[in-house]
Amino acid sequence: MNYETLLTLVPSIMTAIGVWVSLNGEVAKLKGRVYRLESDQHEMKDMLQKCVDGIHELKLLLAKKGI
Repeated sequence: MNYETLLTLVPSIMTAIGVWVSLNGEVAKLKGRVYRLESDQHEMKDMLQKCVDGIHELKLLLAKKGI
């Protein structure tokens, strides 16, 4: 390889490495967001289940009272 070829390849290689690092950072952020959303969804399901259980309990109490 001569000096001119090396001078043209180095910036291209450095740019490719920079793009790869940038994309990996974006993927890591997106993975974190997906994990947080899935966690929030699980918490929401738990809260809704507690609400449904409470409603069923109220229905039983009302049925026992004859209302």
